[in-house]
Amino acid sequence: MVTIIKNQLLKHLSRFTKNLSPEQISLSALRGSGELQDLTLDEDLLTDLLELPGWLRLTSASCNKATFRIQWTKLKTVPIVLKLDEVRIALEVCAEPRVMNPGAAGAMPAAGKYSYIHKVIDGISVVVNQVQIDFACDAFTSNVQISRVTVESRTPEGRRGDLRLTRIKNPDTGQLLIFKELEFQSARIEAKPHGASANLPPLRLLLGNTHCRIVIKKRLADCAVIGSRLAIRPEPVAWALTDGQLRAMLACAAALAEPVKRATAAATRAKAARKVEEPLEQIHSRSSSSEHDILARMFAKHDVRETSYHLLAPRIDLHLCDDPGLGRSEHPSLSNGGALQVTLVSMQADLFPYHRASNDRRHWRGYREAATPHTQWLSQALSSFCGSLLDVLDPRPLPPSNKPSQVEKEPVSNGFSHKPTPTQTSASTAPSANTTSQVSPTRTKILQQLGKLMTTCLVLRIDDFTVYKVSTKSRETPRPLVCAEKSTMPGDAGLLHAELTHFYYPGDVNFPIPAPKLYVQLSPVRVLVDVASAVWLGAFLPHVARAASAAATAVGAPVGTASGAPAGGTAYYDVRAEAIMPKIVLEAGPEHIPQQRDRPKELHICTARAMLTNVRESPRTNTAGTRADLASILAALRSLAPPRGQFPCSADDADPIHEQFVLHAENLDDIDRGTAVSPELLWRENRSIWCARVEPLWADLCGARATNYKPAPLLDACPLTAWLCFNEDFSRIWAVARTTGLAGLQLNHYQMLFLLRQLERVSEMMAWLAHDAARQPDASAGSIVVGVVVPAVELTLVLPSNCPGQESSRDLDSVPLDSSSLQDMKMGSEATMAPSTLVGDSGIISSTQPVEICSAQPLPAEEMPPPSPGLSFGGFSSMRRGLTSLVTSIDSAWTRDDARSDAASTASSDSERYVVVGLACESPLDADQAFREFEHGRMSTTGVEVASEVLERSSSPSDHSVTSSCRRRDVISTCTWRLHDVHAVQHSGAASRLRLAAGDLRTDECAAIPWDEFQNKFSMRARAWTEPAVDECDLKPREIPKVAARMTRTELPRVPDENGVTSGLAPFEELLEARVREVSIALNMSTALALAEFIEDEVLVPPMPLEVLIENVKLHLNEDRPTRSISSPPPQPLDIALTTLRLTRDENGILRLGPPEHNPSPSTPQQPELEEAKGKIDSLSRENEELRKRLMTLARIAEDNRDLRAKAEEVSVLRQCVHTAQQEVSSLLADKQELLEAVRVLQEQLGVRGKR
Repeated sequence: MVTIIKNQLLKHLSRFTKNLSPEQISLSALRGSGELQDLTLDEDLLTDLLELPGWLRLTSASCNKATFRIQWTKLKTVPIVLKLDEVRIALEVCAEPRVMNPGAAGAMPAAGKYSYIHKVIDGISVVVNQVQIDFACDAFTSNVQISRVTVESRTPEGRRGDLRLTRIKNPDTGQLLIFKELEFQSARIEAKPHGASANLPPLRLLLGNTHCRIVIKKRLADCAVIGSRLAIRPEPVAWALTDGQLRAMLACAAALAEPVKRATAAATRAKAARKVEEPLEQIHSRSSSSEHDILARMFAKHDVRETSYHLLAPRIDLHLCDDPGLGRSEHPSLSNGGALQVTLVSMQADLFPYHRASNDRRHWRGYREAATPHTQWLSQALSSFCGSLLDVLDPRPLPPSNKPSQVEKEPVSNGFSHKPTPTQTSASTAPSANTTSQVSPTRTKILQQLGKLMTTCLVLRIDDFTVYKVSTKSRETPRPLVCAEKSTMPGDAGLLHAELTHFYYPGDVNFPIPAPKLYVQLSPVRVLVDVASAVWLGAFLPHVARAASAAATAVGAPVGTASGAPAGGTAYYDVRAEAIMPKIVLEAGPEHIPQQRDRPKELHICTARAMLTNVRESPRTNTAGTRADLASILAALRSLAPPRGQFPCSADDADPIHEQFVLHAENLDDIDRGTAVSPELLWRENRSIWCARVEPLWADLCGARATNYKPAPLLDACPLTAWLCFNEDFSRIWAVARTTGLAGLQLNHYQMLFLLRQLERVSEMMAWLAHDAARQPDASAGSIVVGVVVPAVELTLVLPSNCPGQESSRDLDSVPLDSSSLQDMKMGSEATMAPSTLVGDSGIISSTQPVEICSAQPLPAEEMPPPSPGLSFGGFSSMRRGLTSLVTSIDSAWTRDDARSDAASTASSDSERYVVVGLACESPLDADQAFREFEHGRMSTTGVEVASEVLERSSSPSDHSVTSSCRRRDVISTCTWRLHDVHAVQHSGAASRLRLAAGDLRTDECAAIPWDEFQNKFSMRARAWTEPAVDECDLKPREIPKVAARMTRTELPRVPDENGVTSGLAPFEELLEARVREVSIALNMSTALALAEFIEDEVLVPPMPLEVLIENVKLHLNEDRPTRSISSPPPQPLDIALTTLRLTRDENGILRLGPPEHNPSPSTPQQPELEEAKGKIDSLSRENEELRKRLMTLARIAEDNRDLRAKAEEVSVLRQCVHTAQQEVSSLLADKQELLEAVRVLQEQLGVRGKR
């Protein structure tokens, strides 16, 4: 009997192995055990039977020892165990997609109906001690070692149990779910590039214990697999990559990208065609048995509606290190290298390769369709695509009653209309009762094809991530550089949500498809500006990107291209990125002095929502992001720009209005895709113009003791819209921007000092970034040109009050906490800084939070808040200071005690009944144990991190307002400077230039006002301001600006050291030029003196050369200071009229006052050149005027063309109606003729009968 069994095994196994002999098989039939030695598998057959990807081929496979154990009497409940000792596999990459061997299908017997033998086979458990995989490619070789691999059947909840509990059968649809789990103890992956990248170091990655949950859905009629779900959950991963290893990884990825892309696209279309052709599940007559009902509910709970793949990573720690060379910055603190740590917490990546576009996404695990703005954007985009496709492929004009109805254009939740049935199509396209037009066959075919549209969607969700500052030898414990703002996030909200969607049709169908769409949503994050980290990234990332581009070019893969994109061009994607309540933070350095109560520690630049997209909004929406909005910004820039050739402009200045902006605004930059039907037929709109919207933008200064560490406003909330375009290699950037409201700023002396120090740091950072970029071998002369238009700017300088008997802001004990404000205390960063109820159209509603007393947090002894004011008479100042010190010490002791106390408190047909009972014991909370465990870990991690953020101070909109919770009773004076029609252009490059022009300069001052009252008025000022109406068709340039400034920074050659080596930053020279004309200023004398103290700096800096020209400026100084003697006459105002004055300062700090310099007599020979220059300027002005006239003419022509197109369509409709009427008349005439002929025949017949 053993021989017979051996022969049967040999007969079946010989089809999958090579040179298998009976001596290699040892068998014990009664014990149900056996062993096979030295198996060599048929690689060609297994390649097709295992359905390996088309870009992969199995070249060899062997096993040194295999044993199996069969319990004959328990086959229903205990699985067959197959143990493999060591398995060696060799794989190689196919340059072209592999063609399946036609003889492979015949090697397997016909499956037939699902039976007992299939249950036994599906329940087999496999244990492998070690797996060795060798991977060969043209660009690299790889080796993977996996130890202790186990594949076994599990219950739906992931537990070991009876085999009958590891599958669920649906008695109604004839389908079966099988639950498996793959687990391995450890894995070691190593890859070594060769060829062009042979000098790069090898890659190494170690993985710990990893679980993989698998759900397989089969059809009972033929055992076919109709769906599966695979979820991989590794242990926390830590991976350290050097600069070279990262470049090696990118080189390996570039080598695989093109073969994988070609093979995957073909395989996806083929499998999708099979899924579409699969017959619908037959719903059998349902039994009234409660057991069947329970099985049906359990099946629906764990059902696999479509194939999907999931990666559930609880934590990933990535450490990036730089290597010596061009990837390392020459910054002194980074000369010995640095490392950057990135931590990802609860990362989930989901891939849905066969999702029908007309289906919803409610069955996707953990996907909240209603809470994702992407669904609405996708819905609008697909509805627009459907309408555009019908207009292009079926241009036959239809009367109004025949236009597509709401049934065809009504989007569902996933963003695409339902596939119309023939009845719906006929009803939607049927004409009215007065016409006889019939349904267009072309339209019907288009709608039928659109109903087959499918998508491949990749969803990435990250609950939390942290990017730490660059760590060096001198900075071992880095703080977070980018982290989540947990205090402003809902408990179940993730930090990052990204979706990438590609469209295709099943099979090899050449039909238009929508463009790929990328959507990214970022929840509140805090970004810290750190000079060392920014400089390190500026040197590290470009070096890695350049290596990746070179690797892709070496293997012949196009860089940044997509299907349908022009050869050598950039990829065509619809991109929309949104950041909800991001915050940029600039911290004070070591120069911070705690004794200066008004000096802030941090600057917070905030917004409610920031959006970046290359897709234009609908012209019907009168909002930012449309072509009309871009046209209005360009018109504002032209109208407010100073005359060409006059100060502050120069002949070599770059124009921020690039030609691409003009063409895009006029809709003249569409891509010509031809008329042939292709997938990219409707990819016509230019996607190289980007729009950035910030709604709104505000800035707060935080950490000052004078405001009890609450945020104080610097910039009031104002919306900002910017448009960007790039050249081919992204080395040149043009940007135009505009604010749509009043830009209100307030500043005191210590805040100005803080901003000056921050400006120095930012300047240093930009200089090092430019220096490291210039070190690259292929560095081109890059530049950034930014043009900004601001309708009005109001800068309020907060000064000490000069009123007698009032407290001054310079008094260190004059900033108490007003207890009366606790009754109306509200949450929210400044209620005045951002809209308090609804911010634009972002859908963010600020809610009232529980009241928190701002003095309840324990503070250091040297930063204790002042006590209650008590008596505030000037005569008791010394007594009050003495009492203050005593009360402060008592409060300090109480606060420390409070801090210590707070810290101490703080299923099968033959056993369905057994299956039903067993499955009923499983937890019904979630359909998949892997997802439930991942969600449990996610919630526990979130809870811990939220708890650690409770006492963190923040300037987010959930914080207290300084105007409500921490009122100050001191009195201040203010001086407000107003600029109107501000036009600024920044050109950064080899020589940086900043030019500014304003239409008018006005001043306003207040001698005494309470601090909290001023804050309330400051917030209301921007809301009450309205922009004057401007005719955008008026392209007349502005006159000479009354206020203009220009700052130039030129880089000088480096001076080599003693060894002839040049290192460090290059020296530079700066020059500030200003022109003020036709301005009248009125100030109090006390304000003028306070301004002199206001601009005094705390450090000595090298003087900047400047040149100021004043023309026709009137200054009125009102003497408001009290006289020293009662017998003195009353003070008289001082009026100063400056007709022409020139003020200069050289690099030595020497000031010179005098009249403007005139050209001396020797300059007479240069008069022809001057006349020639003036002639050119006049000629250019005339050409510009002519171009403006042509532009207006083109605009009128475009409008006339639109009217003509509308009239042409109307004429076409009328012609069709006339044609239809003529056809009806012809038909009626024919009927009339037939009736007349019939009457004539009848009359003849009657005449014949009468004769008879």
